[in-house]
Amino acid sequence: MTIHLTLIKKNPLTLQVLLAQKLGLFQKHHVSVNLSTTEDFLFDGNNPFFCGTSDAMVGDTTFFFYMLKRGKDAVITSDLTRTIHLVAGRHPIQDLSHLKIGANRAGLLRLFLETDLKEMIPHASITWINNSYERLAALDKGEIEALVAIDPFVTDVLETGGKILWSLANSSHNWVMWAFDRTFYEQNQGAVHNFYQALEDTTNLFNQASPNQRIQWAKDCGYPEKLASRFATFTFEPYHPYAVEDFNLCQNWMYKNKEIDQFYDPHQCIVNPFKKPASC
Repeated sequence: MTIHLTLIKKNPLTLQVLLAQKLGLFQKHHVSVNLSTTEDFLFDGNNPFFCGTSDAMVGDTTFFFYMLKRGKDAVITSDLTRTIHLVAGRHPIQDLSHLKIGANRAGLLRLFLETDLKEMIPHASITWINNSYERLAALDKGEIEALVAIDPFVTDVLETGGKILWSLANSSHNWVMWAFDRTFYEQNQGAVHNFYQALEDTTNLFNQASPNQRIQWAKDCGYPEKLASRFATFTFEPYHPYAVEDFNLCQNWMYKNKEIDQFYDPHQCIVNPFKKPASC
């Protein structure tokens, strides 16, 4: 069975799948992957996954609950490398405790402000700007003082004089994940297990490689020089089964804020693809 994926090439996490394909690691682990990439972010609500043309998606955990709310039956298969940052622009910050932040309305900022950022930014002023490019423009104009984003947008800000104020990678929580269509996962657990074996091999090879090798691999996978060079210091986090605690923290917060209208059983929604199925 082939795993069909639609991923965004500009998202650095897509390199892991591209590189696994380039190095023959999917073939090594006996799994077929048909990868389709879009060059840039479309902000389309993960429609390929919702409509069934992609068997899986990556994103923050709110994406998963929004999918369930829309009627998509899915399971979380693992956590994911955390690349979400709160980054300030080149303009001086007037008062960090009242930071003016631009963020996606459907993202995790409000949850961050109630947990990790509660003491650092107790009185944040939020401007909802769902499109990352529009957030960058607002930051450049000084309409906001900081934004929540992932790479390559974060590095764009840093290269113009910005600085990272906080990173999800420094949190005890991981609110980003891989999710698969439930029916696909249940019928193809062996393929998904093998898929992760290939990604784990890729993680080990990439993280142990020299900066020059990382850049070269990115170029080999079709990244232009500017984007490829950013992989010199990039590392992938090891995969784990998704934490029930993080699942519940996210859904409790979303329910409280009326983003979802029911609770979901984490033991029915979280699966462990690292445990080898009996059929393998």
